[in-house]
Amino acid sequence: MNYNYIEKLKRFKDSRGDLLPLNFSNLPFTPKRIFMVTQVPKNVKRGDHAHYTTKQLLVCLKGVIEVELFDGVRSFESTLEEGDSLYVPEMVWDSQVFKTGEDILMVLASTDYDPSDYITDMGKFKGIVSG
Repeated sequence: MNYNYIEKLKRFKDSRGDLLPLNFSNLPFTPKRIFMVTQVPKNVKRGDHAHYTTKQLLVCLKGVIEVELFDGVRSFESTLEEGDSLYVPEMVWDSQVFKTGEDILMVLASTDYDPSDYITDMGKFKGIVSG
C-alpha cells in the first residue's frame, strides 16, 4: 500500500487572513467533483466504504479528522488537522472519525457521483481484493 500523497498545504498568513492553495496539477488524478462534509457530530464515523474506480483527496479544512485506510491486507491510520491532505486510491476502504464536532472535510474526487462505484459491505470488499 503506497499512500505517498500526504501533504500539509502551504499556508500563507497575513493580517487579512490565511490562504491555503491547492494546485490541481500536483494531484495524482484529475478532479471531476468536489464536496464538503460538515456538521458531523463529535466522534461520529463517516465514509466506511471503498470505490471501484474513484480516487480521492481528503483535505481537512477545519478541526481534526482521524482517517483509517484498509487495502484488504494492511491498515493505515492518519490524523488530519487543518490544512492536511491525504490521497485515497481506488479499491481502498476508508473511514473518517470527526473529532471536534466542528470539522470540515473537503473531498476532491476523480469521478462524477455514481452509486454503483461504491462498495459498502466490508465482507464483499475483502472478497474482491483477496481475489
